[in-house]
Amino acid sequence: MTNFIVNGDGLERLEFFLRFLLAWKKRPTRLTAMAYKWCSDFFEPAGSGAPFQTQRQDTVTGRIAHEFLPPGFDPPENVLEAFTCVGPLCDLIRSGDASHHTRECPREWVNFERRQRPLLFMILEVGFRLGVPMFFRLDHTPHRNLVFKHAFSSGDDEVIADAVCASIADGDRMLVDSCVHYLAERVAQDPPLSPRVRKMGITLIEHMWNRLEAPGPEIIPLLNHLSVGAEDMGDKDLWALCLVDVICSPVGSGGLSIHYWHLMEELPHSNFPIAHAMELARSLEEAEDWEKLEAWMVVAWRTYWEGLEEPTRLESLERLKQVTLKHLRRRPSALPRFEAVPRWKGPRPHHYPALEDICTQVRAKRLPLELPSP
Repeated sequence: MTNFIVNGDGLERLEFFLRFLLAWKKRPTRLTAMAYKWCSDFFEPAGSGAPFQTQRQDTVTGRIAHEFLPPGFDPPENVLEAFTCVGPLCDLIRSGDASHHTRECPREWVNFERRQRPLLFMILEVGFRLGVPMFFRLDHTPHRNLVFKHAFSSGDDEVIADAVCASIADGDRMLVDSCVHYLAERVAQDPPLSPRVRKMGITLIEHMWNRLEAPGPEIIPLLNHLSVGAEDMGDKDLWALCLVDVICSPVGSGGLSIHYWHLMEELPHSNFPIAHAMELARSLEEAEDWEKLEAWMVVAWRTYWEGLEEPTRLESLERLKQVTLKHLRRRPSALPRFEAVPRWKGPRPHHYPALEDICTQVRAKRLPLELPSP
């Protein structure tokens, strides 16, 4: 494949071959893995230091498709037949090369920006435009970082979306981190993300969250621009874990859009880190960020605190009661939100009676003069 890519004549035939593959609407999954390797082949000469080779004209014939595809992998016959008889080089394919010397391409390496990039993007389209291959992992290719660098610098959201699909299928943590970095750069630019790039960005986070490093500063603007809603989520339990991780991270509580703090009230939460949540509540209170504090308290009351020893559970409950009482004395208008928590569908956590008692006191204006110490 590399020989066809670096050879000027091979590039023209490769373009026609790719156009026929793009017309193949039911491309098999196996073709995705092959296309991913072809992308890396574009950079193989530069990466290996091998001299660039050229080919005789008579070695590039209608059999080029079988040179690209491995034994036993055959596209529909109409693809192969059409490839051998159309295009501006069809005379060259059918005749000997003696009468066509003036049409030969230069034998030196052609400029990548001018010739190879469009073909690289076509290969990404062949492999990933029809959807995300969720059920297998691609083999890591030698020069995949260069592939992603060129794709994300293309200025074409469709190409960028193809690259995000490829990073999901590759599944490597370092590559996913790079993809998040590139996406964060893209969202900082105009125009706004296309619907497909947004969808692929959401899919990337959902399917690869456990492979990401600890949430870094780049994840905040990316999430804010994606503006993920409950209707966008395939796995709400995973998104609940993701948002708690981000909010509890050093960079998360200040920068994450209030949209996500309210969204967390709609999500299920298991093994909620209540002890750490109370530390964050204190930080929000000191910052007088009442809207986020209110949303965070509602989430804390609504979730289950599994795996806590009894002393820790009781201490956390007392701290939560103190913060909630103090907040409701400051903002009585928040009472209906807290009253609605015990009416949440599903099994009742053990701490719901304590919240009901607080709401009753606030509704009856029977608040203690002094708030209890934690």
